[in-house]
Amino acid sequence: MARWGSCVVLVLAVGLPGQACERVVAAAEALGARTGVAVCDAEGRLLFGHRVGEAFAPASNMKLLAAAAVLDGLGPDHTFETVFRLRAGRLVVEASGDPNWIRDTEHAPERVFGAVAAALRQRGVITLAGIDLEPGCFTGPARPPGWPRDQLQTYYCAPTGPFVLEQGTFVLQIAAPAGAAAAQVELVAPVADRALRGSIELVDRPKDATYGAVDRDDAVQVRGRFPRRGAPVTIRAAVQEPSAWYLAALRRSLAAAGIAVAGERPAAVADAVVHRHRSALRPALARMLEDSSNFAAEQCLRVLGARTAGDGSLAGGLAVMRDRLTARLGELPAGTLLLDGSGLSRDSRVTPGLLAAAMLVTANTPAGEVFVDCLPVAGRTGTLADRFAGTDLVGRVRAKTGWIRGVSALSGVVHGRDGTPRWFVILMNYDARQDGRNKDLKRLQEELVAAADALPVAR
Repeated sequence: MARWGSCVVLVLAVGLPGQACERVVAAAEALGARTGVAVCDAEGRLLFGHRVGEAFAPASNMKLLAAAAVLDGLGPDHTFETVFRLRAGRLVVEASGDPNWIRDTEHAPERVFGAVAAALRQRGVITLAGIDLEPGCFTGPARPPGWPRDQLQTYYCAPTGPFVLEQGTFVLQIAAPAGAAAAQVELVAPVADRALRGSIELVDRPKDATYGAVDRDDAVQVRGRFPRRGAPVTIRAAVQEPSAWYLAALRRSLAAAGIAVAGERPAAVADAVVHRHRSALRPALARMLEDSSNFAAEQCLRVLGARTAGDGSLAGGLAVMRDRLTARLGELPAGTLLLDGSGLSRDSRVTPGLLAAAMLVTANTPAGEVFVDCLPVAGRTGTLADRFAGTDLVGRVRAKTGWIRGVSALSGVVHGRDGTPRWFVILMNYDARQDGRNKDLKRLQEELVAAADALPVAR
């Protein structure tokens, strides 16, 4: 398969262009967007190519490479397992890097911690000497160095780590009680004893409303103005230290079950595994590709590094990602820079040929069905829910979107009405100072996919 992956990249360097595709590419470049395109059939034969071997910033299309590497290294049936054990009267939690601890799911933290508390009580344990969170090989910074430093408090820049709840974010609900002078603010998730400080003023004019929250060392700071007649809303922002929230949520659940953390070793408590919590890889992959979760991409790469190389750092995950791609595809093209798994780093670079080869090779492995199923569906799911509206491509395109300022991308597969797939990569880089350009480029991307759908496929 590795040689076949190399051949795909080589085949993509030749081929006859389609006139309709050429017209759309010319229109994009006339708008100032350097555009790379690769369209190929299921055998890797190029149907149309433009700047196939040039390096582009990929934005969230980088997640296609991350998903391919994670599936290759962990396998589609991988299970995250977090172990809770008693050791010398202390509750020890062994990290698995599980990214799935999210409210309103079977992995909601209060449900898992409630099961741990029940298991402790079943053993007669109502007092613990303490709690230890053991990170194992999950070490190093919480975010890639190339992420925008001025946006680290936003939900899309949430931190990773050995112990993370709610994808590294906290969720607040904001409402406007009748007759009140200030908004009612409630911490929805994670369920933890975390103080809320500050207030959100109620205002009469909706256009004056602006509000937010920031995680500080010892409390969540809220601020701003909320419309007096506005419906309740929920907002998300990044936590400052994921492990601190994890520990606070665990302590709250234990206390609710009548289990004290007293600082003294309880008598006659044997060392033992108390509880094992397991969750599957696939939901995390769906959030990575369908919802474009930056957190899921980086966290899954950390797990890849931990499980295959004993290095759960961000750098370790990237090293394994490169190794896996090289093993499948051969030497990566000149100019390739893999600086994160999410594509939020502006300096990452990939070629259309590399992305096309990675998708094709992954689709032809046992993990291929999972990979394709986790991609958004045009007009129906995820980041493609409002794309391709009013066209016959709704339901026939599965693709990963991508945007950061100066980059617009769309890559995936269009299933022809004749049953034959056409894989496509569209990478567009432009001057980041050009506001409003993405709307036009998204329209041209959809036209390119329609043109790709019409390209003849050899039988």
